[in-house]
Amino acid sequence: MRIFRSSISRICVALTAGVMLALAATFGTQAQTTPPPGAGGMQQQPDMQTMRLDLMALQLDLTDQQRTKVKSILDDQDQRRQSVMQKYRKRMKSATDSSARQAMQSKMQSEMQSMQEQTQSRLAEVLDEGQMKSYDTLYGQQSSPSQRGNQQQQQKQGDRVKQSLEQLGAQFDLSDQQLTNLRPIIEQQMQQMQKLRKQMKQAGKDKQKRQQVMKKARQMQQKTQKKLGSVLTDAQMQRMQKIQKKQQQIQRARQRMRRQRMQQMRKQMKKRKQQQGGGQQGGGQ
Repeated sequence: MRIFRSSISRICVALTAGVMLALAATFGTQAQTTPPPGAGGMQQQPDMQTMRLDLMALQLDLTDQQRTKVKSILDDQDQRRQSVMQKYRKRMKSATDSSARQAMQSKMQSEMQSMQEQTQSRLAEVLDEGQMKSYDTLYGQQSSPSQRGNQQQQQKQGDRVKQSLEQLGAQFDLSDQQLTNLRPIIEQQMQQMQKLRKQMKQAGKDKQKRQQVMKKARQMQQKTQKKLGSVLTDAQMQRMQKIQKKQQQIQRARQRMRRQRMQQMRKQMKKRKQQQGGGQQGGGQ
């Protein structure tokens, strides 16, 4: 299922100009766009931070001067976030009961929220009114993967369509007529994706059936691209393709980082087993 979700993510990118990449699990709207640099609890590799900043620059149409200032703000946020995470991680390890850990987790979340508000205030001094509005629409409501999953399940399709249109409008300066024309395309797309998810679930571990579902998804992608081309201008389509390419790069980098973490975990587990085995042998002697 993880492979299917990864592939569907790439399809979602193409379908809605990369705005809906994070919706792969349920294919609704994008409750979260690709997180901005500095977001997330785990420290990001420099190339990932750069790619995400590149994406933000495309989405918000940043000048070179704005990009430099935004990078400084987000780098500072990332350092402060890591400091808070490390502080509370140590405290939670030494906590004696679950209630104490929950209390510390609540304090940590409060500090994180305060930090995010400070960052947005600093960004408001760099971005113009239109850019800040787009930032709020695209990045204003960050949440954990589990929270996003619950939110997407609870959202009605009409709400997801509305949210998708808001995010598309924020990135591409769409006219009212374009938004009206895009609505049925997105609605149909969501309905088709729901059917594909059901078919993938029914396919189970049958590789041939899963490949057939993915073939249908790719065909749907091609049809939707043509429909988008009839609504968006050439300039908007070119910008969409740039954003799409950047989000695909981010996704590949994320997958590469995930594989590296898994490999590290396997090596650590193997090393611990070897150490435990050596200790047992020594005790037996």
